[in-house]
Amino acid sequence: MADNISIIKLNEVDSTNRYARDEASTLWREAGTGKIIAITAKHQTAGRGQLGNIWQSQAGNNLLLTLLVRPGQSLKVTEQFKLSQTVAVALHSTMKRYGIDTRLKWPNDIYVGNRKLAGILIELDYSGNFVEQAIIGVGLNVNQVQFPTMDRTPVSMKMLKNNDFDIEDILCNVLKDFEMYYNDLSDEHHTIASEYSSLLLGHCKENRFTDADGAFTAIIEGVDSYGRIILRTDDGSIRKYTFKEVEMLL
Repeated sequence: MADNISIIKLNEVDSTNRYARDEASTLWREAGTGKIIAITAKHQTAGRGQLGNIWQSQAGNNLLLTLLVRPGQSLKVTEQFKLSQTVAVALHSTMKRYGIDTRLKWPNDIYVGNRKLAGILIELDYSGNFVEQAIIGVGLNVNQVQFPTMDRTPVSMKMLKNNDFDIEDILCNVLKDFEMYYNDLSDEHHTIASEYSSLLLGHCKENRFTDADGAFTAIIEGVDSYGRIILRTDDGSIRKYTFKEVEMLL
């Protein structure tokens, strides 16, 4: 593993994101500046997803990971969605290593077809016009094959490829791919936005959506710098939505 990644491995914790938040000062003091801190656990008793949702995972069967980073002046508050794009594209890159072709469901879920393979939860702390610290939670379904009933049909790597995977090997590749994309975050020529858009589930195709006014058909044009999805409706008009203002109907 790269020298600038510090890894903390836990057997059980309520939430790796919560652990990262509570222990951040100690972790940074021990790791030093300019590092990426990775926290993993075999089991979470209170894993969290977007908007307070619960992330349920069988002990020892999945990758439960939190990445703690300090972008500082490499990431402006107005460009914070670049971090979501970076994590999502890095996970897509890792899955390609295992022969799994994923798509990114806006804003930051990882899908295969219409089934959810991984979720991302990012918490940000700001300092002036910049992102001082980011706590990035990743839940990736690896060897689990039975899931509770939920509103998004889940899938795992094992279900897709019909074999067990080494979670430590997956962790190594996730960190390698994340580090590669993250190190380019401040590069003005960074193409992460276009790469992210090209991988969006339903990109440049007609899809059904629903918003506060009801269902409609539109084409996904991409995502703007604020993370809003850009939709072109049947009449040619452009609509932009923030997270949870619109839902794609799979």
